[in-house]
Amino acid sequence: MTNSPSAEDQLRDWVSQLAPEHKRSLLQMLAEDDRLQRSARLDFAVAQLKRICRERGIDWDRMAEAEREHFLDNLVHENELYSTQVGNAPVPSITPCIHCGHEMTPSDLYRIYFGERPPSVERTIAKLVVMDVEVDAQYPLAADGEITIGRLDPHRGIRPDVDLTKFDPASRISRRHARVTVKGRQFFVEDLGSANGTIVNGMTRLKPQEQYPLSNGDVVKIGETTLKFIS
Repeated sequence: MTNSPSAEDQLRDWVSQLAPEHKRSLLQMLAEDDRLQRSARLDFAVAQLKRICRERGIDWDRMAEAEREHFLDNLVHENELYSTQVGNAPVPSITPCIHCGHEMTPSDLYRIYFGERPPSVERTIAKLVVMDVEVDAQYPLAADGEITIGRLDPHRGIRPDVDLTKFDPASRISRRHARVTVKGRQFFVEDLGSANGTIVNGMTRLKPQEQYPLSNGDVVKIGETTLKFIS
């Protein structure tokens, strides 16, 4: 007795018989459908995050991307912590997925938001990469303006563009530690009078408000956290 072909095998056989132009049309249709699904998942996740923020007196729309990442990190940590405790834990209430009906967790929202959102349209020509960490931590540097580096302190209204809080367990980074500015295509880093200093390439300790020109590959130590400048 022979086994009948599976649905997947039948589909593969059917696709193999399509003319090349029909195959391309089918792939385009599937890609568009996938794009629409990703967009819908992202809208759902953002709606849930905005509601959770409102319940905590936080304005999601006024948060920078680094703050949103920090908020989601804390949300995931809270959920993991509460799940190990006995009793009714005040975990954030999340509506089941409107597409599949499955229960959602903060980790799901994190994955959807940072996985489905489109790339930033802001023009960037350089980045700072956090070294000696297991995760891929990169901070794009815009081609104009200035970028502050430090630790988030929402109670004091300090929200650095590059928030290194999670890479600074010993709190060696000042809340307003350093700043990167760009003139033309040249980037400069300066210390903002931090407690533990800013050191470039292991040798040059910057004086407060001293602008140091950055070159591709320069290593900048902020407190005890090391960043690599890539341009």
